[in-house]
Amino acid sequence: MASGATGSYNTIKGNGRAVSTSEQDRSRQRWTADCRLRSREASGAFTFDRIFDMNCRQQDVFDYSIRSTVDDILNGYNGTVFAYGQTGAGKSYTMMGSDIDDDEGKGIIPRIVEQMFTSIMTSPGNIEYTVRVSYMEIYMERIRDLLLPQNDNLPVHEEKSRGVYVKGLLEIYVSSVQEVYEVMRRGDAARAVAATNMNQESSRSHSIFVITITQKNVETGSAKSGQLFLVDLAGSEKVGKTGASGQTLEEAKKINKSLSALGMVINALTDGKSTHIPYRDSKLTRILQESLGGNSRTTLIINCSPSSYNDAETISTLRFGVRAKAIKNKAKINAELSPAELKQLLKKAQNQAVTFEKYIASLESEIQLWRSGDTVPQERWVALRTGEGVAGIKLDAKAPRPATPSRLQTEARSETPSSRPDSRVGDRSSTPTIVLEKDEREEFLKRENDLQDQLAERETQIADAEKMLVEKKEELKILKESAVRTGKDNEKLNTEVTSFACSWRKFHLKARRRRLLWTRSRDANSELTAELDELKQQLLDARDECKGNQRGIWMRRIGRRAERMAQMMAGFDLKMDFFSENERKTQKLVERVDSLHATSSSGEVVAPDEFLELRSSLLETQGVVRQAELAMNDRADVPPDAQLLQRIVKLQQELEAALEQGLDANDVVEIKERLEQAYAARKDIDHLEVDSLRSEIARKDGELERLKQSLAEARSQPNGSSNTTPTVNSKTLHQQIADFDAMKKSLMRDLQNRCERVVELEISLDEAREQYKHVVQSSNNRQQQKKMAFLERNLEQLTHVQRQLVEQNSSLKREVAIAERKLIARNERIESLETLLQESQEKLTAANHRPPANDATSGRAKRTTWFFNQR
Repeated sequence: MASGATGSYNTIKGNGRAVSTSEQDRSRQRWTADCRLRSREASGAFTFDRIFDMNCRQQDVFDYSIRSTVDDILNGYNGTVFAYGQTGAGKSYTMMGSDIDDDEGKGIIPRIVEQMFTSIMTSPGNIEYTVRVSYMEIYMERIRDLLLPQNDNLPVHEEKSRGVYVKGLLEIYVSSVQEVYEVMRRGDAARAVAATNMNQESSRSHSIFVITITQKNVETGSAKSGQLFLVDLAGSEKVGKTGASGQTLEEAKKINKSLSALGMVINALTDGKSTHIPYRDSKLTRILQESLGGNSRTTLIINCSPSSYNDAETISTLRFGVRAKAIKNKAKINAELSPAELKQLLKKAQNQAVTFEKYIASLESEIQLWRSGDTVPQERWVALRTGEGVAGIKLDAKAPRPATPSRLQTEARSETPSSRPDSRVGDRSSTPTIVLEKDEREEFLKRENDLQDQLAERETQIADAEKMLVEKKEELKILKESAVRTGKDNEKLNTEVTSFACSWRKFHLKARRRRLLWTRSRDANSELTAELDELKQQLLDARDECKGNQRGIWMRRIGRRAERMAQMMAGFDLKMDFFSENERKTQKLVERVDSLHATSSSGEVVAPDEFLELRSSLLETQGVVRQAELAMNDRADVPPDAQLLQRIVKLQQELEAALEQGLDANDVVEIKERLEQAYAARKDIDHLEVDSLRSEIARKDGELERLKQSLAEARSQPNGSSNTTPTVNSKTLHQQIADFDAMKKSLMRDLQNRCERVVELEISLDEAREQYKHVVQSSNNRQQQKKMAFLERNLEQLTHVQRQLVEQNSSLKREVAIAERKLIARNERIESLETLLQESQEKLTAANHRPPANDATSGRAKRTTWFFNQR
């Protein structure tokens, strides 16, 4: 890439714009084309290309100031547009606008993008365009890529082929206005802003939006490129007005420093005496090196506040604009020649070389003649060519060499009239520079780039170190606060440990006392347990003996019952024999009837005497049956003695309950009277029952005698029933015999039951007498029973006390274990706090290098450690 054939000197185009800061200012100030400023600091007039008042539109500013710059970029020139002014004067509003999507409110940058793509769309079809954009900010003198915010300290490099550029800056290819807007929104979201007293959204950095347009003629192969820098400078600030503090104050310092460096560069460019331009004093001036006195078409917009409160800042801004307007740039077209143009230049250079070779040969031959002492006639002298060279070629020593594709931005500049209407050629010569050889310059640029990389790396390290220092200071502050809290906690813990030690000693004494009490209680409990075991053994022995006695009593009772039953049943042996004889007679009678039946069945004749004898036997049996029926009826009429039995059972239960509860003398007398009454009543009943049984036996004997008489009478009667058939007599006889057997069994069961009841009553009477004797004997041992009850109550109380003591001992052991664990935990916590305190003291010592403070702190730590060692 090389410059165009011609170049031009042009000054920076300056435009003034006033933006109100409040409604009061808007209503108070009135601007005209001829503005006047009354201030003690103002002297003379300030001349700019145009002044825009507060009521002007964004479109007006763009049409007059910026539209021609966009056309220059598309023609291959470099361009720069930047706004300068105090904080809150409206720089960001001028560059970006209130809203990039609002046709009226959008600023210069969105309008530039729209015009750029409009011009590209209307260009010829053989031109191919490539558009790249990048977005960066200079924050705290560190270049940060807004499209890749993690790259926050990019270095500035300079190369022969590229000029000044930012290394590592992300460039994005775009193809439409909306893509550019998206990149702008993305960068604005990462830009640093803050609120001050002068501006609620004050820019805390210089932002630079770079648009690079490359165009290539696809037919001829020639190419041109233009680069546009759109700069939104941070406003100059007065700390007294903005109220900046802390981080905002540091940002204000850096902003004012970079703006001061920009002013120094402008002063050096305009005074005509400086031999050095301090571009490298700040990152901003280094990046804008070509924009200030270099290869660029630059437009400066100065923003002023119309408020009288800011008159000093307004005067300073106007002076800056006047100085900047005096800077002369020399812009050139950045073009790459086509192959045909390169061939033409090559052919032209070859012709020049042949001509120069001939001219040199003529000069050398003439010089040789002069050196040999010969004289050359004047007409044979070689003519010196100062204007036109051989073959009509201009031999101007100051003419630049033809450009090559690798030397687009560093070739000599040609002088051609400017295409801009406001461009003018000044009388001032170019800025003095030190002329360097090609190799020396390349070596110098390479060395500078390396140093810039090292500087950026060191700045990154310094920034990291500063950040770490801030973190360490915060950490140190936290550690100091922690040390103070630790000291307070340590004192509190010391107090707690002291109180806990006292409590522990008290608790230990109480535990010892309780342990002694528990030992005594355990001994007493052991004695009582032994006594209780002895009493239990005696009780078991007594129960075993009682069981043995009860078993013996029961066996004796059964024996007496059997004996008395035998005695009682012995009185009824005659009757039983009688019934047995009757049974035998009845059996014989049945056998006789069977034999008669068998005889009659065989056809033999039965004798009449046999029938008479059979009749008498049946009558006798009938009498016995009638007597048994009468006995059954008499037995049914006898009332039961259940009431007496219930009374006896009730008395026995009362006796047992009284024996269990313990009786006194009155109870014994009362029980004795009741038993005597019961025994008397039972005895009377037994006598009555015995008398009734005897009378019944006598009655039965009488009936038996009557039956015998009836039987005798029946035998003496003639045989009138001989005609009765043997079969009928046999059936009647069998029926009567069965009835007699049933009656006999019933009588025997009833008699046996009555005998058993009598025997049981007698046995119960004997047992009651024995119990009465036992009660009388036990009443004499009343004192022993009372003593036993007292001992049992004492035993229960002591058992309860023992359980309480065991529970208290267990709880005390648990409390001791918990207290020991708490003590261990507190000791560990105290040790950890001591360790943290020592570490914080070491860090504090290393950071502050204050031996007295360290000695005092270590002394406190030693005293603390000594205290815990003593504890």
